Amino acid sequence: MVKYLIFVFFYVFMLPALAHERSCDEVGGGRAYRPVELDGVVACFVYVEIPKEKQEQLSRDPDGIAAYSVSKSEGAMLVYEFPYAGTKGRINDVFSLSVGDVGGKVLFVIHSVEPPKSWDVASDIYDVAVMRVQVGRLVKDEKLSRFFSLGGDLLGAHGRSGYIYPYKERSAVVGVVRSPLFDFLSASSPVVGVVKEKTFLYRGGVEPSEQDPKGMYLISGDEVMLEDSTAGWCKILYLGGGKEIKRWMQCKSATFSKR
Repeated sequence: MVKYLIFVFFYVFMLPALAHERSCDEVGGGRAYRPVELDGVVACFVYVEIPKEKQEQLSRDPDGIAAYSVSKSEGAMLVYEFPYAGTKGRINDVFSLSVGDVGGKVLFVIHSVEPPKSWDVASDIYDVAVMRVQVGRLVKDEKLSRFFSLGGDLLGAHGRSGYIYPYKERSAVVGVVRSPLFDFLSASSPVVGVVKEKTFLYRGGVEPSEQDPKGMYLISGDEVMLEDSTAGWCKILYLGGGKEIKRWMQCKSATFSKR
């Protein structure tokens, strides 16, 4: 009976894993993370050599990390090269979730890289890449990936926390994917927010200007309408005194819901 259970375990769990490893052999390079399968396509995460011309601009030159798509119909194809800062990077987690707008499961890859000593950050630099299967291969979903973008923790005045990149762990990604904030990407109705605490506003176009002077702010109870979101920042529309104000604020400072 024990031998039978061992055989079943090997057949159900080990054989697929070994098959995925063999699929990634076509890509080459050292493994940066175990292969992951999504809808018949295998995602391979490997270390890749950075071109010398790019290395010369940086203080260190470790290998970078890239994601490849491997399938029977399309073979091995490059999907995405993760952000590189001339320092050591790693894949922290890879998992799939159902996303309604895509019509099925997509792959979330949490990656981080050590910041160069010259960078003014208090943590590693994180990013979340979102990938989906399209015509037999993995592709990076730019719209969903931009929602998470990349960032690291920044200190405020007197060493206090200023900005914390919110999507470092699986639980945080799962939580926001199931929230009205993420639904905004495909929502047909407006998403509104109620400010929970005093929060400063920042100028900016497609992303906030974090160096913007903190002269304008909202207070608890103020209502806003969501216009954009990336890396834990929310671009909001606030109607105050008959005047429209469009600024960026940290999403954590408001509670959002569909109207």
